[in-house]
Amino acid sequence: MNEEDLMIQKKIEKREKTDIMIAYVMIVVLVICILLVVYLKFIRKNDNNNNGNTTEYTVNYISLGTITSDINNNLSSKYSGINANTGENSINVNYGNILFDVKLINNELEFNMDNDNKELSEDIYKEIVTSICSYYSNDRDGCKKGADAITFGNNDTGIRFVNNTMYISTTNGISPISNIDNVIYTEETIADIDNFDYEINMNDKVISDINVDMSDVDITISGDLSSSGNVNVKIYDNDEKLLEEKSTDGENNFSISFEYNDNLNIDSIKKYSISIE
Repeated sequence: MNEEDLMIQKKIEKREKTDIMIAYVMIVVLVICILLVVYLKFIRKNDNNNNGNTTEYTVNYISLGTITSDINNNLSSKYSGINANTGENSINVNYGNILFDVKLINNELEFNMDNDNKELSEDIYKEIVTSICSYYSNDRDGCKKGADAITFGNNDTGIRFVNNTMYISTTNGISPISNIDNVIYTEETIADIDNFDYEINMNDKVISDINVDMSDVDITISGDLSSSGNVNVKIYDNDEKLLEEKSTDGENNFSISFEYNDNLNIDSIKKYSISIE
């Protein structure tokens, strides 16, 4: 092999080494690129999720089981044997042979008023409203006052009415009512028919939890008594003209009803008064 051939052979070997080096560099670059893609696509994405850049929010609403428990716990002292249980998208309340089937429809509980068992009906729907309100506000006393202030048929936050059916939202509740100083009358006082947020303290006896219920056939005025006594109730028109009065002897509570007639109708009754001896 002459000198020229030797130089050519060396150039070829040098070129082969260079090509091999370039190939190794390209392989290293390719591996680095693959690792970078894997890091960006998988590892960094997971780190971002863990750091809270992508957050999944879980909305917590009151469960039917919670409402069921509150009905059983808070109404059993007044209604011995009452039993509420959770069905499939419903709450079933049994008291003797009386059944309330409260269905859950689109996040609303559908409550049908039973006018033949009005007091029981009111206690059940007020406990449902109180339970939902307490879940979101953590103020049972205020929620109970808010539930007691509900006028059946008048829409409120989380509550709407369609005829004799009440729809109670399970995703939000009524606003609690804060404690306020209770008005106390020490003598017979004429009050508007829709005003019963007061107490009467006469002759060392107290009348509390006064309620006025105007139905299609009569008006009933009731309340709790601190001790037995003779309770007298008077009904007036808008000019405070006496329309009718009745008395009853009560021990722990009283209830007096006035049936409508030609002289006494739902439109004429505007005011009332209560006294006790």
